[in-house]
This record gives sequence, structure tokens and C-alpha cells, in this order.
Amino acid sequence: MAGVIKKATGLTGMHVAKNPHHTLTALYNKILRAVGKMPQDAAYRRYTEQIVSERVKIVSTTPNVREIEQKMNCGQVEELILQAENELTLARKMLGWKPWEPLVKQAPASQWAWPPANLPELK
Repeated sequence: MAGVIKKATGLTGMHVAKNPHHTLTALYNKILRAVGKMPQDAAYRRYTEQIVSERVKIVSTTPNVREIEQKMNCGQVEELILQAENELTLARKMLGWKPWEPLVKQAPASQWAWPPANLPELK
């Protein structure tokens, strides 16, 4: 970690990351591997790859942690690590859910109609 090492994040329960460059790079690479197993045309894969690839580039080209935080503009580096962990969890769940596959049965025609038609009146 280049530059001044901070003593606290100022966020309750969130400790200062000891090696944020390594942690973020590892998490982002795991995310890219997970979404790489999805079909090319899956929307989640396309958009997640785009965002994570941009973040990998920022982390690999920026030695200063404060600059990483400013360039990503998504919180402190510790928050970025938490976000990446959550995204990795979601990507792995999406592999199991397979939202890109067709529906098992056709959705009702009025599923997205608003206001809902033929609803019993609440009393």
C-alpha cells in the first residue's frame, strides 16, 4: 500500500485493509472467472465484466489507495472490498440460478399489467 497508511476507516466494525491492491485484484479476477462461465449474451455477464474490467485496470495502474478511491468513486477501499465480495457471491449464485435460460412455463399475460386487474377488493 503506497502512501500514508490510515489508522481507521471511520466506519463502525470495518477494519483498515492491510493489502487492498492484492485483495481487490484477487476478488476482481475471481468475479471475472465466475462470469466467464456464463453465456456471452447474458446481460449480467456483459455489464459485470465491463465494470470489473475497468476496476481491475484502475487498481493495477494506480499505486495510491486514495487515488483508487477517488477514481472509482464508490467509497473507501475497504468498502470496495466488501462490494467485490458481495458481487462474487452474487455471480456464483447467478451461475446456479441461470437467469439466461428460458422460463420453465410461460408467464401470465397480465403479469406486468398495472394496476392489477381482477383483484378482489380488500375490506
